[in-house]
Amino acid sequence: MKIKKILFSQNRPENIERSNYAELVKKYGVQLDFFKFFAIEEIPYTEFKKSHINLLDYSSVIMTSKNAVDHFFRMVKDSKTIMPISTKYFCSNQSIAMYLQKYVTYRKRKIFFPEDATVESLVADIEHHHEEDNFLVPCSADSSLNQLLQFLDAKTNIQYTRAEMFKMVFPVLQEHINIYDYDMIVLFSPHGVQALFQSYPDFKQPENMYIATSGKRVLEMALEAGLKVEIWAPKEPNITSIFTALDQFLHRTNRRH
Repeated sequence: MKIKKILFSQNRPENIERSNYAELVKKYGVQLDFFKFFAIEEIPYTEFKKSHINLLDYSSVIMTSKNAVDHFFRMVKDSKTIMPISTKYFCSNQSIAMYLQKYVTYRKRKIFFPEDATVESLVADIEHHHEEDNFLVPCSADSSLNQLLQFLDAKTNIQYTRAEMFKMVFPVLQEHINIYDYDMIVLFSPHGVQALFQSYPDFKQPENMYIATSGKRVLEMALEAGLKVEIWAPKEPNITSIFTALDQFLHRTNRRH
C-alpha cells in the first residue's frame, strides 16, 4: 500500500525545509503532519521545596532524559545551589551525556554512560559506586514508565531518591487530530504510546495503518500495548535512525518510477 499521510508524534521542527523530513517529502511525495502527543510542565521550585530534598546531599545524579537534565539544572538555579565539581553524572546514553555540556564543562566533570545504551549496563555502572555515593534521580511526577527506576527498585543494594521536577500532561488527541486519517503514525516516546491509549482506550490498529517507533523502549511499549510495529530504529545491522528506517520502507512502498 502506498503511504500518503504520516503523523509524527512530536512538534514540527524548525527549518523543516533543510531537514530529513523534507527529504522524505521530496523523494516519496508524502504529506507529513506533526502533533506532540504529550506536553511537559515544570514543577515550580516552591512546590519542589516541599519534598525537603537538598541537592547537595547527593554526590551522584542519574539522568534518564534531556528533560531530566533541563529540569535538574533549573532547580539548581532556582535554589541558588552550586553543584560541586566532584558531582558524578550517570547518563542513560551518550546523547544525554553530551547534552550536559549545556550546563557544565564536560571535561571537568565525572560523567558516565553505557556504551551500549542499555539500562542493564547503566545499572551495572551505578552498582560499582553504590557504596560511596548517594544517588538522586530527577524524574517526572508520573515515573511509572521509567524503566531505570524499575531496575533500581529491584536492586536492594542501591539506595536512591526520586526527585519529581516536572510532569506529563496529555491532551485529548481527538480534539486536535484524527489519527485514523493517517497511513502511518511515528512514535518517539513511551509517553506517546501512553497518550495514544489514554485518548483512545479501545484503539484497534486498522489493517491499513503502519506504526513506526524510534527507540528500544518505545518499541517494547508499543508491542506490549498490542500494536503491530513494522518500522523501527535502531535495528541491526545498519538502521541507526528512524529516518533510515522510514527511507527504506518508503522506498519499497512509494518508489517513484
